[in-house]
Amino acid sequence: MALLFCAAALLSACSEVDRQQARICVAVATAVAPENQKVTIQSVIPLTGVSHAVRVNYTVPSMPLPLYVDCAFGGGTLEMGRRDVIGVRGYDGALSERQLLTLYRWFLSSDTAISRAVAETNWQPPSIQLLSWEPPKAVGFALQQIINILALSALYSPLALAYALIYGLIRRINMAFGQIAVIGGYGALFGIVAAGGIPSFGLLATVALAIATAVALAALWGWLVGRSVVLPLEGRPDRAFIIATIGLGIALSEMLRLTQGARDIWVEPMLETPVTLTGGDFPVIIPEMRLLIIASALVILPAVLAFMRFSRFGRAWRAVSDDRVMARLAGIHTSAVTATTMILASALTAGGGLVIAFSYGTISFSMGLMVGLKALLASLVGGAGSLVGAVLGGLLIATLETLWSAYFDSTSRDIVVLSVLTLLFLLRPNGLLGLGQALEEGRGTRLS
Repeated sequence: MALLFCAAALLSACSEVDRQQARICVAVATAVAPENQKVTIQSVIPLTGVSHAVRVNYTVPSMPLPLYVDCAFGGGTLEMGRRDVIGVRGYDGALSERQLLTLYRWFLSSDTAISRAVAETNWQPPSIQLLSWEPPKAVGFALQQIINILALSALYSPLALAYALIYGLIRRINMAFGQIAVIGGYGALFGIVAAGGIPSFGLLATVALAIATAVALAALWGWLVGRSVVLPLEGRPDRAFIIATIGLGIALSEMLRLTQGARDIWVEPMLETPVTLTGGDFPVIIPEMRLLIIASALVILPAVLAFMRFSRFGRAWRAVSDDRVMARLAGIHTSAVTATTMILASALTAGGGLVIAFSYGTISFSMGLMVGLKALLASLVGGAGSLVGAVLGGLLIATLETLWSAYFDSTSRDIVVLSVLTLLFLLRPNGLLGLGQALEEGRGTRLS
């Protein structure tokens, strides 16, 4: 996942103009242009020889010659001053400090004001065109929904797989995984903030640090939870384990609220250039970040499944899962297998936290409950303890949510999705892959 993200970050870092700064400077152009004149944007280019500066070339009907405005910003991508205009120079000279204050008051006071000014110019930010194929409108709409489904399943499937790893091993449900995912999201935020304080860090290094911080922080908490809760309670009744992990989830949520605040935290946009996959009447468009999230999930999830099937650790995991006592007699360190599984599962939940932070652009201490419950449902729908079933369950829930939101009223989405899942459980109590009977008997592999 980190390799794919960093490769994309490198490509994006090579782009010429910061997308956010381009939008702001286009809004500035509407402010400094001759009054009551329609502004037509000709180009937006970096200002040669000046760091974090953009030039907008434009025309107005009353003047035959092209005009320009230069905007200097207080920082680059992911830096604190990225959106702060510290200097403006137009065709009739530089703006004074008083004029800059007026500019902020009337044109740059909010993102809504900037969007309104940009809309008046009919300027479209630069995008990446991948294919020249122009499918019919219905086909383009369907393809867009498939992209949305894959992006959402990249959130649910890793978390569902984390639940399946633990349940398949010790037949217990860890209700704290949702909050561990949120901790991973905060870890990504910590990485971004830390990188922002290092001037030499570019976008590539920032994304890599955010991913490393998220995975490391989630894995650390997974290890702590494994040592303090999972191992001591793995042989106890289900009720004690579930209650303990529910309490732990609440404690982790409160810890995040007290240490990070109760308000939502917005993540600075990264890799936001839209990628146009197809043309036509309904072009299929996806931001770079979401495209890389999908690509990462398509690589990481099969890799984890292959690792669990073919590796030495995967064989030990299956042995402990099938018969813990016999595995111990065969020389397998069962406690080490459980602890390692907890770390691996928590690292997967960090992937969900990264998706929340990078794709949706916000993180909050309260997100873990709903995300964790949906991922748990995905794991159970796929078949309790089935690794492949967990991935398919995440895909199923993402499909239900996306298609309902696309064709019907999104406000009733959760009601419909939960109703469909209830019906599915009635028809197939053991889940999609039907491993419930095998689990009750304490036999059967959980990779299929």
